[in-house]
Amino acid sequence: MKPELSRLTANGLLLTAALLIWCFPAARAADRVIIGNVSRTIEQLPNYAATDKGFFPQEGIQGDVVLIGSTDTLVQALIAGQVNVAIVDPSAAINAIERGAALKIIGGTVPIAAYTLVGCPKYKTIKELKGTTIGVVSLVSGSTIFLREMLKANGLEPNRDYSIVQNGPTTQRLLSLKGCNTSATMILGGDLPRARELGFTEIARLQDYIPNLQFHSLIVDGHWAETNSQLTVRYLKAMLRAMQWVHAHKEEAAELATKRTGIPLKYTRPTVEEYLAQGIISRDGSVNREGFQRLIDLMGERVFKQRPYPAPEKYLDMTYLRRAQQELGIDSGR
Repeated sequence: MKPELSRLTANGLLLTAALLIWCFPAARAADRVIIGNVSRTIEQLPNYAATDKGFFPQEGIQGDVVLIGSTDTLVQALIAGQVNVAIVDPSAAINAIERGAALKIIGGTVPIAAYTLVGCPKYKTIKELKGTTIGVVSLVSGSTIFLREMLKANGLEPNRDYSIVQNGPTTQRLLSLKGCNTSATMILGGDLPRARELGFTEIARLQDYIPNLQFHSLIVDGHWAETNSQLTVRYLKAMLRAMQWVHAHKEEAAELATKRTGIPLKYTRPTVEEYLAQGIISRDGSVNREGFQRLIDLMGERVFKQRPYPAPEKYLDMTYLRRAQQELGIDSGR
């Protein structure tokens, strides 16, 4: 080959390589998002699907989940920057915002709280819990607020008629019930079959006392979300796709719930079916505004100095969710 032709060929190869690099840049490293949960439950199914079905990686996200055993501790970790997103009921976040924290609720995965009060076998009604100690996951969690209201409706007042003790996630609370060290506890629908199998009594359902309460919400530090706005939208897109996958693949979703929680498939299958049929797992990430306001009202004078109590908009920022919905072509209908 002549020297001139050799030089032209080499230059052409270099130009082609440069064009390929320009047109097809190297894959960007995934952005890490640390996601905090309290425990492994069926209610966390969208989070499991986002990881296991590849929706996080498809949005360029490495979603790392950490378990923190109480609601208030999880919210403290969020404020401290140890986690980026907390998926939990919003009551502790509302408390923290009232004390000056810059937290925001940017969406929701479970717009309806599906709790049941279960008891040590010798207790069968709420009135029988008078003079006993009731186990709770956290002193400031939504389930504890709901519990107080259910007991109040039956004439029982805290301290005077019963006491509460914080004794951690569901497994620990059920263990305490087994020896009747505590009299009762609130559990979610996914744990109800296990509680029945252990012989615990179903004392009362939350839905019969306070229906339609906003539950698991996506909570972030507002400054983090603002600084990482594109990442926040991508995170929500992954979660929205996961929610829609769960609704479209019920059997596979039940199998995923069993894999992640250890609850047998014979229990996860009917629970997932019920949750999807009743809208307990969201399709579009929206927050149940009516249920959110009801939660604020229940928190009442324990948290707020005076009436009227704040509107949900004080705590919500739906701008990221709307962007994610628009990019995916999802109509929230709200």
